[in-house]
Amino acid sequence: MADHMPNDLLTEILARLPVVSLLRFKSVCKPWYSLITSPSFVTKHLNQSITNTESNGDKLLLRLYDDKKERYLLLNDDDEFGDEYSELELPFELPFGCYRVVGSYNGLLCLSDDYYSSGQPQIIIWNPSTRNSVIILPTAPKPQCPYVSVYGFGAHPTTQEYKVIRLEYKLQSLFKLPPKVEIYTQGTRSWRGISSAPPHCFLTSRWSQAFLNGVVHWVYESFCECVPPNLIMSFDMASESFSVLMLPTTLAEEPWTPILYSVKLFGESLALFCDGQSYDNTCCIWVMKEYGVAESWTKLFTFKILGMPHKIFGFRKNGEVLQASKTSLASYAPATETLRDTGIMISLSALVSFDSFRETLVLVE
Repeated sequence: MADHMPNDLLTEILARLPVVSLLRFKSVCKPWYSLITSPSFVTKHLNQSITNTESNGDKLLLRLYDDKKERYLLLNDDDEFGDEYSELELPFELPFGCYRVVGSYNGLLCLSDDYYSSGQPQIIIWNPSTRNSVIILPTAPKPQCPYVSVYGFGAHPTTQEYKVIRLEYKLQSLFKLPPKVEIYTQGTRSWRGISSAPPHCFLTSRWSQAFLNGVVHWVYESFCECVPPNLIMSFDMASESFSVLMLPTTLAEEPWTPILYSVKLFGESLALFCDGQSYDNTCCIWVMKEYGVAESWTKLFTFKILGMPHKIFGFRKNGEVLQASKTSLASYAPATETLRDTGIMISLSALVSFDSFRETLVLVE
């Protein structure tokens, strides 16, 4: 039948199928293999999954590290959320300690082993759907003085070429020198230094980033009296330049308090989590309704965390908030103020992160 089907029609049909089916269909015949692995088809399939709101490609990736074991669970973000999930098979050996998810975009995960790395951290770009991965090694030896690295992951908004940005702060000169900034690009497969740098008096909340509109965002903490104590620093993947987004006025004007700020995505908007506010395990969540406009920050809701403090992970498509409740993962519905336990166990000592994830055929190069 496929022999008599026009190529254009065959392409349109295959582009609407899930990744797991297409990976099997590569073995049907050589023409199908050539079609499914072609860059034009990969791009068409990606665009189709993005525009199709009924697509089952939208998932949530739960990363757990506990008892020296690292796991990556892929969950469908639907009515049966939490009941069924698959565990991803890692295509690489884990270092001492564990990886962390820097970011996710177009089906690619960026992982870093800088939690406990004794040398220069290595970066891994990995597509769990195709099991394709590449290790990105640093270009320079480990600095002699103590340092901390900040990473961001995203892609050029036009070419879709993925990029990794790295900021290296020397701790002994944290308030005197700006960080060293390097960027890795898919096309050149190499690191290069860039002159653009954020103000040197900032240090990021380095475990949290959000990629939106071609821009990586981090929450930065300032230790200088000349600037607000907290704000959002951003890096544009197209212009390769830094800029600043202000926090909601009521937060920006507050003195420093032990609140855990983190940036997330709420649909197609930038969201800010204020976790552990007022020392009573409450969390407030803000959304920037109009990107880049500080006055558009809107508080969605404030609620009390019923489980462990500082354990807010992210949003589901339906607007529910993922959090840890007692010793398991729970989904909180702000509209009804109800908490549903998923049964996925999370211990008090576990390192946990959640990222939205889309299954794609995008290859890592």
